[in-house]
Amino acid sequence: MPNRTGRARHLTLVPDLPTEPRRELEFARAVHDVPAAWVSGIVQLTLHVELLSYVPTVWRRLRLRSDLLLPELHALIQAAMGWRDEHYRLESETETFVPTTRRAGGDAAGDHVRIDAVLARPGDRAYYRFDDLRGLSVQVVEVDADIDDLRPTCLGAENVSPAHGVIDEDALPGRSGAPTVEEINERLRGAREVRSAETESAAASALVARLFSRSGAVPKPRLLELLPRCELTIESSVDLPVADTAMTKMMWLLRKVGDSGIALAGGSLPPRVVEAVRDELDWGIGWVGDSLLEADHHQATDLREAAKALGLVRMFKGVLVRTRVGTALVGDPVGLWHHCAARLPLGKQPHEQDAGTLFLIALAASASPAQRDAMIVEVTGALDWVTGDHGAFEAQKIAHPTVAFLDLIGAHGPLFYLGGGGAESPIWARRFARDALRTSRRP
Repeated sequence: MPNRTGRARHLTLVPDLPTEPRRELEFARAVHDVPAAWVSGIVQLTLHVELLSYVPTVWRRLRLRSDLLLPELHALIQAAMGWRDEHYRLESETETFVPTTRRAGGDAAGDHVRIDAVLARPGDRAYYRFDDLRGLSVQVVEVDADIDDLRPTCLGAENVSPAHGVIDEDALPGRSGAPTVEEINERLRGAREVRSAETESAAASALVARLFSRSGAVPKPRLLELLPRCELTIESSVDLPVADTAMTKMMWLLRKVGDSGIALAGGSLPPRVVEAVRDELDWGIGWVGDSLLEADHHQATDLREAAKALGLVRMFKGVLVRTRVGTALVGDPVGLWHHCAARLPLGKQPHEQDAGTLFLIALAASASPAQRDAMIVEVTGALDWVTGDHGAFEAQKIAHPTVAFLDLIGAHGPLFYLGGGGAESPIWARRFARDALRTSRRP
């Protein structure tokens, strides 16, 4: 089934919410200007691959699924051209991608980069190089949402490719005529290997891909043990009762801010609003004391800060007001669910987002506290910013913006606020974490 993973840019204008059955996807495109490949998970890309500066013209037209990683694209181009070279370099307008083992200078590791991160829309072009002088032009000519058959397919070909590197028999000089489309398709079908848990997860989640890219080749067996349990490739849907439960507190704040906003007192919520936060929302055993000052109740601060970080409210001349996105989502828990998931993990710094991603993985995998902590120590050690026995505790502090939001909506269970961390999470929490991992626009 299609997975969802993507990136987006926050816009200042929000259109009316659509009402069709798949309105959450249409809304995501309208609000965030997301390429179709990142919203629906997978589309078919038709690529025109042509040898540069060579006469006669040599080209292949390939239809490939958009969630292939660059090493997989490399293998398929090699098969289509009749080559068997181990190396590749893909140059976009802004970056050059190479295998991790061949990185140099400003080159970026391409091991966990999806095709549609580089080639997403008709007209997008990149250059596939095999030396300083020669290479291939790779251009998107069509994007098709029909994904009934995701096998790599050659749609057309012209002329025999000249020999390069280690070559196949049909690429040798002296062969008469170009290989047929049927012959190329036979090679394409034999070029794909079964995806590992690492490859499958990186293709499904840009956040997971970033973790692997940033942590390098250090073994991560505990992470690889949890990733299949996240089920990132399974299509997810959320119904109104579930979204209404998960988004209760955020929806309450949007209504409380209203059209006129809330005048803050010294940058904090006024006592009357803090009192309403206490009395009108269910905090279980987490609310302590009778003070009506926001400074005495981190729940009220977490609620306000989360709404701000999620782009739902903002400060304007000392008044907390709704953004246009926040106004558009009032009364729409399902749309709010998808918006919040797409904005996670929270935090401005890369290490805050990496740490938040680890907690999302643990939640999506229903990991026990011991499994979660072991995985976090392993990955943060590879990232080289938290090490030792206190790694999980330090990572939780670094991931505070994300962890606080998950606590706020009840995804971690009622005792997490008090440091227990072992309370049973609600059933919907795993689905929300999975949606966040697949649809985040952070990387």
